[in-house]
Amino acid sequence: MKKLLLSIAFCLTFLNLFAQKNGSITGVLADSANHKTTLNYSTVSVYKTGDSVLNSYKLSDDRGTFKINNLQVGIKYRLVITAWQYGTYRKEVSITAEQPNINLGTLYLSTQANDLNEVNIVAERPPIIVRKDTIEFNAESFKTLPSAVVEDLLKKLPGVQIGSDGSIQVNGKAVSKILVDGKEFFGGDQQIATKNLPANIIDKVQVVDDKQAKRRDPDLTAAEIPQIINLKLKKAIKKGAFGKLYAGGGSKELYQAGGLMNFFRDTTQVSMLAYGNNINQPGFNPNDVQRIGGFARSGVNSMMMSSGGYFEFNGISFGGSFSGIQTSSGGGFNFNTLTKKGIKLNTQYFFGRNDNLLEKLTNTNQTLGNDRLVTNANENTSALTLKHNIAGKLDWQIDSLTQLTIEPFIVLNSTNTVSTNYSSNTNASGQLVNNLQNLIDRNSSSNKYQLVADLSKDFKKAGRAFNIGFDVSTTPNPNLNYNRSISNFFLTPSTSEIDQLRNNQVENFRSYIYTNYSEPISKKLSFKIDLSGNILNNENALSTFYRNPANQLYDIAIPNLSQTVEQNGFKTNTNLSLRYKITKDFNIQPGVVHNYISLNNRFSNSNNIDQRYNFIWPTFQLVYKIFRLNYDARFTEPNVSYLQPVADNTNALYIRNGNPALLPARMQRLSINMYKYDPKNLINYNLYGYGNFTKNGIVNTISISNGVQTVTPVNVSGIYNFNGGANGSRDFKINKTTLKLGIGVWGNINHAPVIINNIRSDANVFYIGPNGNVRVNFNDLVEISQFYSVSLNRSRYQDSFYTNLSYNTHTATSELIIRYPKKVVFETNFAITANTQQIAGYNNNIKLWNAAVTYLFMKNDRLQLKLAINDILQSNVRRSVEITGNSVIDYQTNNLGRYGMLTLTYNIQNFGQKVGGRQTFFNF
Repeated sequence: MKKLLLSIAFCLTFLNLFAQKNGSITGVLADSANHKTTLNYSTVSVYKTGDSVLNSYKLSDDRGTFKINNLQVGIKYRLVITAWQYGTYRKEVSITAEQPNINLGTLYLSTQANDLNEVNIVAERPPIIVRKDTIEFNAESFKTLPSAVVEDLLKKLPGVQIGSDGSIQVNGKAVSKILVDGKEFFGGDQQIATKNLPANIIDKVQVVDDKQAKRRDPDLTAAEIPQIINLKLKKAIKKGAFGKLYAGGGSKELYQAGGLMNFFRDTTQVSMLAYGNNINQPGFNPNDVQRIGGFARSGVNSMMMSSGGYFEFNGISFGGSFSGIQTSSGGGFNFNTLTKKGIKLNTQYFFGRNDNLLEKLTNTNQTLGNDRLVTNANENTSALTLKHNIAGKLDWQIDSLTQLTIEPFIVLNSTNTVSTNYSSNTNASGQLVNNLQNLIDRNSSSNKYQLVADLSKDFKKAGRAFNIGFDVSTTPNPNLNYNRSISNFFLTPSTSEIDQLRNNQVENFRSYIYTNYSEPISKKLSFKIDLSGNILNNENALSTFYRNPANQLYDIAIPNLSQTVEQNGFKTNTNLSLRYKITKDFNIQPGVVHNYISLNNRFSNSNNIDQRYNFIWPTFQLVYKIFRLNYDARFTEPNVSYLQPVADNTNALYIRNGNPALLPARMQRLSINMYKYDPKNLINYNLYGYGNFTKNGIVNTISISNGVQTVTPVNVSGIYNFNGGANGSRDFKINKTTLKLGIGVWGNINHAPVIINNIRSDANVFYIGPNGNVRVNFNDLVEISQFYSVSLNRSRYQDSFYTNLSYNTHTATSELIIRYPKKVVFETNFAITANTQQIAGYNNNIKLWNAAVTYLFMKNDRLQLKLAINDILQSNVRRSVEITGNSVIDYQTNNLGRYGMLTLTYNIQNFGQKVGGRQTFFNF
């Protein structure tokens, strides 16, 4: 009853808001000299007469039409209309009960000589200005709390969405960088300065296309071009420092501590960070690392994130655990500067130490006709990882049309892993077939040395462009694997033991060179050529030794488990195409691609295999307004690890073979994309779809005997995959309340054969996942958000030997934030994952409830004391389910469980003060 009354009250409140505001103003904007030219994406700002506070605003659509709803009856309003390269237009309008809906007809604006960027409008600055290729938001038109940071400001901007992982989208497009005054002070992928840079120092927020990404891939559609956000600072703020220091302690002897500092003035930035904790969390969130650490200034080439908090940039972990429980620490620095010649320089070093304890339960249920193989595995792994990352970047804007980028990287990564595993296999009758006790001690390295360079040049002739670059890398990765196991077999009683050392030296060298050139032939026809080449030099040297009982050393060589594979060769790709512009909004681009691949595979104990292949294939691209279709093809060589003709018997019940006769795969690719942003109604949506058709793809054939599975990769054709989806969102604003709605759906179809005991069946695995989210913000006092998704998973097989599989996963996340009374912030979130896959002893419903209260101290809330409780319901586990081949695999891993943590954070914000003397930080 209480919930019903709250719902009724909520609905009545919204109805009352709408009842009070039921007037509207509509019109069309056009050029005064040419009445047929409409003024699209112009800003219509609404003020109450005699008041300088912005009441509402809208942008005209792609036909120059605007409509402003929810205006109060009995009020006189002042309209201020601004359009790029046009003079400001003002008009007063009265909304009365007799005439609540006003149609102004066509309003004509006159051009002006000065650009709006040179006009100083003090009292009536428009909230949004849309120039030719720039959207500009006036920060003062979007009010934030005194303690707000850039992220809080961005959340208020129409069309801007910030994900739970900190990723940013503008009108459905991903943000690749955030600049400050046009410079990459905090450079990077996604958010950089969003968490610590105060909102009140920002004058304007500008959004533009990432032109460098467009130059590197000219075929990117409007929906695919990443966005760059440029934060224009107020004039008084050009020098300063900011960062944070934090420390916390909790139950179970848990702790966390860390510090970040960022100093900048004019064209130079210095960043330092250090952290340590044992609460399974990263020392900093991804936003912190990128914004204060300046991490992406030298480029984020690889990024991995998990819902559990784990993330890596460029192979460096900043703490947190992908699975299990982790103690982590690390530190580093980042230096950015801009020389007088306009060259941007960066250097960085980071060190990370992660000590992870993983307890994992796995249930694998395979259907085998009237029988089945059920594998239960209990794994306990302790892993210590040390990582060093050294990187730099030179970005030189040689002139307005030419840009050079050079980026060196060094990643040094060593891991020591000790793992104990107990597994057992049972059949459909519940009989125990076998079991295995396994101990693995592995010392491995994942090192990488890389140099990337790119030169791009545009020409004065529109449409002519040239780009050339290379990417050279080598990855020497030694691996020592000590393996001791005992296998017991029960249907035919026997026991086998293994005590061995596998010394695997893997070194891969790759040199990738690419170039593309575009040339306009006429106004409607243009020519394009893309050339790329790969030089390959890969080696996988495997030596296996048994332990010698006499001296307890691993010095008995095993020839049939030792082999060296060397793969040398190159591959080229040439793509020629013609783009024909049928109309302004419609163009087609037919072309032809030539692929050539030459591989020399050398084996120390087997016959050598040489492979030469080439093919010519048509390509095609069609673009019509917001719709794009693309079709092409390519070769993909098998990884050298697949070619190793030696069995991997590390797991005696799951033996993996190599296959030196594997052929390169030929893949045809089809993609469609449709994107639309409606500024008039603040709606954006996109539809996308991708398909792959593969000849000579790689699948694993499995042979099962006495519960032992032997896996061998083979080439097959007829593999295809389709995935796609649709997303849409809309923003609403009513007084000081904002509402954001989003809905989406994604789907995937995989078609590939399953081959077990020489019984082959085509398998179709389907995934579909609708989702929706809503977020309501009541004047920054109360924020409520809700997300829900369901994943429907099905597999269907051609042969009755395999049983069709299905399960559903429901995920819901709720969040509540209350900023009341003043200086106090309550926050709580609740997530539930429910799975229909029924496995005895496994928890199908996992509920995670976290809550915290923060008290704010000092001026601008610089000091914060936070009490947080994690996993209030003591769920303790994480769980995931997937369908692979003919199996349903259910994973469960350990978690910290319930704990409390009290953390004190001090935010340092020193802007607009003099740099030097007693106020100097670290003599900077």
